[in-house]
Amino acid sequence: MRPDFLRVLLLSSACVLSACPAPSPSPSEPDAGTPPPADAGTGSSGDVAPSSRNSLRIMNPEQLTGHFAAALSLPPEQVCNELGKYACTTDVHNVVLNGVDPYVVGLFEPLKVTGATTPNVIDRVALAACARRVSLDVSTPGEAVLFKGLELDAQGRLANREGAPVRDAITSLYQRTLLRDPTEAEVGNLSQLATQIEASGSQTPGRDWMTMACFAVLSSAESIFF
Repeated sequence: MRPDFLRVLLLSSACVLSACPAPSPSPSEPDAGTPPPADAGTGSSGDVAPSSRNSLRIMNPEQLTGHFAAALSLPPEQVCNELGKYACTTDVHNVVLNGVDPYVVGLFEPLKVTGATTPNVIDRVALAACARRVSLDVSTPGEAVLFKGLELDAQGRLANREGAPVRDAITSLYQRTLLRDPTEAEVGNLSQLATQIEASGSQTPGRDWMTMACFAVLSSAESIFF
């Protein structure tokens, strides 16, 4: 996959679950020290409940591996490997993912702050895991876990992005990853993602949609925090 095309896909999927960043506040708007309004975080419709614990934590390497493996029905060793042999989470990026390394670098406790490269590493792991799941589902459709019965047209596009197989795949993805059903807006956003991928010039838009739909949910804040 070309690097420039991959950047387009990542940006498209990142904008699926949340709006793209708004412009920086003007001087007339409240600064960072201004207390938020009473209903901050509940959304304009009030349908998002505030956290009851108010203590979200990012998953450590073992938790992240187990979560991604369970959501995609992959053996932990197939979630992500660098050079085909070193586990991305527990070996290569262990410390960056809030792990410890007492024997090599003498780190007995996790870092107190999230590393600057942590988001990139999580995206790397999620993308690798999704690519593996899609490869298995496409190559052995009779044993597909997430993307079952999806028909592609002659150009490799989803034959019917509004059809039941697409909706079922999105629903299964949310249920397995976030343990809940998707909202109608979320289903619509992921369906619309297919149009954005097709417009980007992908040679395999249907398969790329499967990968990026999976990536958008698997790498979301709701997925990697607990």
